[in-house]
Amino acid sequence: MKKLFSVLLFIVMTFSTAFAEKVYQADLAILGSGVAGLTAAAYAAQNGLKVVVLEKLATIGGQLVLIEGTFAVETDLQRQEMVGLTKEKAFEQTMNYSQWKADASLVKRIIDESAGTLKWVTDNGVKMQGLITDTPDGNRVYHTYEDHNPGKQYIDTMANIVKKGGGIFLTETPAKSLIQNKAGEVTGVIGEDLDTGETVRVNAKAVLVATGSYAQNKEILLKYNPEFPPTVRANGLKGNMGDGIIMGQKVGAQLANMHLSFSEGAVPTNTLYDELYTDEKMLQAYMVLKTKSLWVNKAGARFMDEEHSGDFTIVQNALLPNGSTEIVIMDADYRKDLMEETGAHTNYFTLFGAGQKITLFDQVLADGLKRGYAFKANSVRELAKQLNIDPEMLQQTVDRYNELSKKGNDDDFGKSAKWMKPLIKAPFYAFRGENTICDVGGGLKINRNAQVISVDGKPIPGLYAAGATSGGMYGDSYPYIMPGFASATAMNTGIFAVKDVVEKVLHKKIQ
Repeated sequence: MKKLFSVLLFIVMTFSTAFAEKVYQADLAILGSGVAGLTAAAYAAQNGLKVVVLEKLATIGGQLVLIEGTFAVETDLQRQEMVGLTKEKAFEQTMNYSQWKADASLVKRIIDESAGTLKWVTDNGVKMQGLITDTPDGNRVYHTYEDHNPGKQYIDTMANIVKKGGGIFLTETPAKSLIQNKAGEVTGVIGEDLDTGETVRVNAKAVLVATGSYAQNKEILLKYNPEFPPTVRANGLKGNMGDGIIMGQKVGAQLANMHLSFSEGAVPTNTLYDELYTDEKMLQAYMVLKTKSLWVNKAGARFMDEEHSGDFTIVQNALLPNGSTEIVIMDADYRKDLMEETGAHTNYFTLFGAGQKITLFDQVLADGLKRGYAFKANSVRELAKQLNIDPEMLQQTVDRYNELSKKGNDDDFGKSAKWMKPLIKAPFYAFRGENTICDVGGGLKINRNAQVISVDGKPIPGLYAAGATSGGMYGDSYPYIMPGFASATAMNTGIFAVKDVVEKVLHKKIQ
């Protein structure tokens, strides 16, 4: 009998744990605490909303640990530095870049309110450092954070605002499903406390989905981007599995621009993108791959005008039909030029500047020889054998390139004579990289108020999306001509959602 009682007690305790549920009440439930979610949470808290934030990771902040700056136009800093770009011109350029495939109304609002949003951020204590562009003669719209990293200061500032306003962060608590009533209104979310296994229920007047992108979900990625090889790697947070997008679809949400991906060029083969942030040698290895020397594909054929090495959209578009592989060929004179004379041929945001000397070339080479992304030989044919390329094919490609370089006119691809330098002095070098996805630009289709649009074209009551979980603001191409646009999009769409909830759901005025 005692044994039977023990068994029954165990069963009762097991079922009690399995069916335990924590219940929270909120005006706004926010799923995700990255750029969009954290900014929205702080803005909501300042406007008197009771906020509950569900975050699947152990810490808040998301991509804030990576971004260096944010787009804005017609700011006080730009006026001080005599930047003449207007909101109207920025809108025109951005829409033309997307061939008007982006949602014009949404893009217009993001641009128009970008300066005000950035001012709100800085007024609340986030420190900025300066104004730059990241392309030659480009738009000076990239407002950089102190030390070029918003990281802890942005996260702490926004988190303190949320907590001061009575908001709650539930970390290690991924959202699992949205709650809908019979009228189709989204009225909350179900999550799971990973520490206790308990179900978490947040009853809310509205839900903002800001769980990041689907970049790490290989199944979804290849479904909408079949041109990528199965081995394609995505940078960023490993938790970007498209959770919010999947949840949105289950309640009838429409998708937008799921085929759009962002690249930051090729990353050295057999390495991780994150290494360039922690190892100066690997940052310089990345810069070597951005050199405007001869680029060939896996067959040894030249495939593009290498002068575009700094334009991520062009590079990605050129790599896709070439197996997503880039091989840069150079000679001894190029090595000397990179180390002592011209230096890097382009920049990488604020981490490495055009003209900065690639002083660690030999260390990059030594590391690459061990890890399989660098090659060295006394002849082009010997180099081809190491690369597993037909020696005759690579020799013909180099001979043709040298012929055009001596002629001073690139008849094949139109590269400027300035960058056409013959490759004739041994030893010869090759550096191989693979196209790597920085992030993707598709998700739940939203309107200018960040309301999620259903498959029948109407807003789903009570449901909003922001940042990388949302889609529609880019069209087919991310606007690299407006650096920092992704983080500005995240901040602004999160705030748009809050404004709509305050005004339409709670029938109050924004403070």
